[in-house]
Amino acid sequence: MHPDATAATLVASRALLGIVARSLAPALAEVTVPQFRVLVVLSTSGPQRMGDLAERIGIHPSTLTRTVERLRTGGWITRSEAPDNRREVHVDLSEAGAELVATVTETRREMLREILASASPEDQEAVRVGMEAFARAAGEPEVTELRELGI
Repeated sequence: MHPDATAATLVASRALLGIVARSLAPALAEVTVPQFRVLVVLSTSGPQRMGDLAERIGIHPSTLTRTVERLRTGGWITRSEAPDNRREVHVDLSEAGAELVATVTETRREMLREILASASPEDQEAVRVGMEAFARAAGEPEVTELRELGI
């Protein structure tokens, strides 16, 4: 392993974290980071049973129940009983929740576009190839890793 690759990746990770933080900042006036994580999971996975969602996010069901109630009260999600089992609760994004996730995602995408637009076509291609290689090597983070960060 080349030591310059480690150093360059460390610097790039801080730059990417800055982009994530700036794109998320306006949403944090509305929801907490853990609440936003719930919205993102619902956005990418669709409606979920409460138990499945708690497991997917890696939190205790009672903690999720409190989070979901706050999100429902804020108008970010909908909560409903399963038609065939009243004890089974399903949650989904409301229109406002879907819009919040889409706004953060689009803001982040636009920030990345602006940064990449200042690079030469060759450097843009190098970034694409490098990021794809890094994603393959790193894989998806574990739920527990994200939970420790509150996301």
